[in-house]
Amino acid sequence: MRIGVLGSGQVGGGIARKLASLGHDVMMGSRRAADKAADFPGMKLGTATEAAAHGEWVVNALPGETSLRVLGQCDIAGKILVDIGNYDSAVDHPIAVPLGEAIQKAHPETRVVKTLNSVSAHLMVDPANLQQKHSVFIASNDEAAKREVTALLESFGWQDIIDLGDLGACRAMEQLIPLWMSLEKKLGGPQFNLAVIRG
Repeated sequence: MRIGVLGSGQVGGGIARKLASLGHDVMMGSRRAADKAADFPGMKLGTATEAAAHGEWVVNALPGETSLRVLGQCDIAGKILVDIGNYDSAVDHPIAVPLGEAIQKAHPETRVVKTLNSVSAHLMVDPANLQQKHSVFIASNDEAAKREVTALLESFGWQDIIDLGDLGACRAMEQLIPLWMSLEKKLGGPQFNLAVIRG
């Protein structure tokens, strides 16, 4: 599958490498594509607009503060958009409108699926790295798109994928970020995740 990944930082880079390792045709969108070429040998790089045009699916791995502006320059109508972004400001301020919902409102024809936003970058693509079963959440207004993205998560190795329903769940998902940041500070690094234990 052709997939455009918007963002070439730790998160976007990790996602792009994993997708390429699974055989997908990946193009990364970066504002510094020329400077990033050495970091991603053999990977297609271009602008965000070019990466979005390349992809049948698009992954938003941009900070929430820039996501809407950049996506506004991209043709993503009718495509599945996997949104893993968060607002950096959510750590200190309540979220007015969750990013996933804001993207869906701005792009009503796009099939937005929110997931992976509360997981460490390295665990997103290698959940077995923790050696214990842990959870990832997913939400979308489009049930078919959610099933397709769930299958992609399973190809990454995820076993406990918890469907939270429609994009109304984005607020709860994105409000996990202050907790995540507190845990990272307390535990001395990102080698952790949340697990939902059923009884």
